[in-house]
Amino acid sequence: MDWADRIGRRVKLRDFHILLAVAQSGSMARAAGKLAVSHPVVSKAISDLERTLGVRLFDRSAHGVEPTLYGRALLNCGAAVFDEISQGLKQIEFLADPTSGELRVGCSEVMAAGLLPAIAERFSRDYPQVVLHLLHSNIAALQYSDLRNRDVELLLGRIQTPFAE
Repeated sequence: MDWADRIGRRVKLRDFHILLAVAQSGSMARAAGKLAVSHPVVSKAISDLERTLGVRLFDRSAHGVEPTLYGRALLNCGAAVFDEISQGLKQIEFLADPTSGELRVGCSEVMAAGLLPAIAERFSRDYPQVVLHLLHSNIAALQYSDLRNRDVELLLGRIQTPFAE
């Protein structure tokens, strides 16, 4: 059986959800409480996932659990999966009602103090059901990590030099 079949048939979104909860809480018992399921359900989900993947995802001790190298790799992917799903759900909400939702705007301090308040006021007046989040972004570094990491949907500022992206 190849990896695509193994993942598609055996690894479920629920497994990633349990994996993330165990890693965040540091304990299967605390994760079970957080998820409102029994400890055996969490333990079985993790052991099934480990058996499916053929690697140990957590080191277990009397003090709790710690992700292994394999566990951390899967956790990174799991976070990306949930981020993608979250983006998809936001897109569906927007398509269902484009006049509501959230917009995260990154800008420099100069922009936040000068032009942006007038833009935000007018935007909020025209779209009262949209929650506008204004975040400080370091545009001068020309890294645009806030956009790449999906921390903001819009980045306002002055571009010093043209860029190929």
